[in-house]
Amino acid sequence: MPRIAEAARRGEIGYQATAVICGFRDKLREDLRPNINQEFWVEKANEGSVEDLRWLEQHTRYVVDPDSFDHQIEEDWDKRFLKISESGGMFHITGVLDRNGGTALRTAIESLAKPLGAGDARLPKQRRADALTEIVHHAMDKGSLPRRHGARPHVAVHTTIEGLKRELGASASHFENGIPVSSKTVQRLACDGVMHRVLKADSMVINLGRAVRTAQPAQWRALKARHKTCAAPGCDRPVGWTYAHHMEFWSRDGQTDLSKMVPLCYFHHRLVHEGGWQVVRVGDRVQFLPPDQPVMIRRRWGEWRRAA
Repeated sequence: MPRIAEAARRGEIGYQATAVICGFRDKLREDLRPNINQEFWVEKANEGSVEDLRWLEQHTRYVVDPDSFDHQIEEDWDKRFLKISESGGMFHITGVLDRNGGTALRTAIESLAKPLGAGDARLPKQRRADALTEIVHHAMDKGSLPRRHGARPHVAVHTTIEGLKRELGASASHFENGIPVSSKTVQRLACDGVMHRVLKADSMVINLGRAVRTAQPAQWRALKARHKTCAAPGCDRPVGWTYAHHMEFWSRDGQTDLSKMVPLCYFHHRLVHEGGWQVVRVGDRVQFLPPDQPVMIRRRWGEWRRAA
């Protein structure tokens, strides 16, 4: 393509645009390559961005050479992968999805990634991370995932009574994979989870039991009649995506009574347990109180101290 080579040499089009045009030619059937209007592609490369040029290249191949376009779709499908690794308690996700899978994932995440009320100070990337976590929890909570060994997928936490109460010196609670987890997180998960009791003597299991501390079906129906969304101010997360929060923490002898429970979404439920927010009932209203923040006052120019 002499016109393309000349335009690249003279700086009329950039390297990336040149690569897109050359890639377009290489993907076409051989009998179609001589018919490429090189002047047209130089003009389009100057009119828009490289991304616009890529879209034009794909749409053109879709029209003039659909077999080439279909072949690329299959090549992209073969390149897909997802890797999840753990380091220091943080999980790193790396992956590539084809256009169908990527569009579906982004659509689902964007539907849950907008700010939840005026007090939502999360960065966009943090809201997207929380949205992905929320989608996974929702799928597990609804029981729509395939069962393994007769049990549906779930998050298992190993703890002790002392750990649940955050007593000093208590053994660390941990997930099933051995990763330690804070007592605050354990309290949040216990707020709307199923507890299995295991009694041991000399490291031998001597008794297994089960206790349910979740809202019962009748209580959930009442919560849904009272709340259409998460109870946090400004949050529009549907009540079906919430957890029954004990305003008096279970670890502090909180009871599973309807008057002492409110539905909270994943984000606001975490704010209460791990973030230090408080949920209190004032008459018929529920108020959310942020954690105490130190007030800074100025003493002299350039010097600050904490207020008493």
